[in-house]
Amino acid sequence: MWGYDLVNEPVQNKPSPLGVANYLGTQVRAAKAIRAIDPDVPIFIEASAWDSAAGFRELEPVDVTNIVYQVHMYVPSKFTHQGVHNKAMGVTYPGKIGGVRWDKAQLRKVLAPVREFQLAYNVHIYVGEFSAIRWAPGAVDYLRDCIELFEEYGWDWTYHAYREWDGWSVEYDSDPKNHRPTKEPTDRKKLLLSWFARNKKKKGA
Repeated sequence: MWGYDLVNEPVQNKPSPLGVANYLGTQVRAAKAIRAIDPDVPIFIEASAWDSAAGFRELEPVDVTNIVYQVHMYVPSKFTHQGVHNKAMGVTYPGKIGGVRWDKAQLRKVLAPVREFQLAYNVHIYVGEFSAIRWAPGAVDYLRDCIELFEEYGWDWTYHAYREWDGWSVEYDSDPKNHRPTKEPTDRKKLLLSWFARNKKKKGA
């Protein structure tokens, strides 16, 4: 097992009742219970607001060993989730979305709270999820810009998702009505494979 992911995308919109731990305190209690029996395996801590980059503005470092701070990246959702939950389709990246010009520079601004947290506390950052729905125009450009930023900052990352639902899968093309994998690799799959090819095993691993 690579690590303990304690809670997925916590959301806390108001203070916890007296005597009840908040979203972070609950994770800390669980982490300390794990450390009582497992001193080594990494533990993931997630921010509030769906584990978004914005949630890192309120996040505090925890006093537990071998902690990895996780973030999810689906911003702007009008692009990444278009056609999901009745969101309008045809939203293109890079381009103007919701009156804002979305490009790599704008993604950098979105991720700034995570980068600031990393630098302030010298912590390990892991992007547990990031994606764009396969029919989003410019999905490969969005993924490329995200990955380049993650790599620039030294963050580990995992693409969401592999063979879960074909809407996110890089094995399917951009036609929402096509539910068969492509014979040739998609541009999104080629992008991921090109980055995976750069991984190197540590000596003795």
